[in-house]
Amino acid sequence: MNVLIVEPKSLHARTRLAAENYLIDACGGLSMTPVILRAGVIYGLGVKLIEAARTLMRWRLMAIWPQPTCIHLLSFADFLHCGQCAIAKEQRHGIYNLCDDQPLFLNEFLHRLANHWGCPKPRRLPKFFFTVTEAACEAIAGLFHVGTPLTRDIIQMGMTSVVADTRRKKGEIAPCLIYPSLTEGLADL
Repeated sequence: MNVLIVEPKSLHARTRLAAENYLIDACGGLSMTPVILRAGVIYGLGVKLIEAARTLMRWRLMAIWPQPTCIHLLSFADFLHCGQCAIAKEQRHGIYNLCDDQPLFLNEFLHRLANHWGCPKPRRLPKFFFTVTEAACEAIAGLFHVGTPLTRDIIQMGMTSVVADTRRKKGEIAPCLIYPSLTEGLADL
């Protein structure tokens, strides 16, 4: 079985990894087979992260740090397609990375979205700006007992480069995607 031994920095990633490990352990010796679908950054209409980016770009509030961050995308349509294929096909087990065929840098992704939507491109700001902003958002949210769209965990995850090996997905679940790259996927936005 494919098992990744890592210690992720973000709470979100640690929680997801713990859940995956729990599932694998819980299925040991049972007739139930663990299937884990690890999706890249999902984009599409109605996806909360993408809609927030669109709003921030329109308001000229979107910013990006100067350090390059590599991301691996997957359209919402392809996520649903891969999920259906994984359910329908027999003999699936283990971890499958669900991403498209073309990883790219986060700043390139945001610039292409801005061009597609006719919005200004995100500003480049120093890394410390994001640390100060997330701390302020968390403090205000704590003071008023409300949620915040920007947290330390979100910034930490956003600044972590992630590119996945999708050979198992291509070989066992979905050899072809509806949108193999952002170039085709922009049509769905």
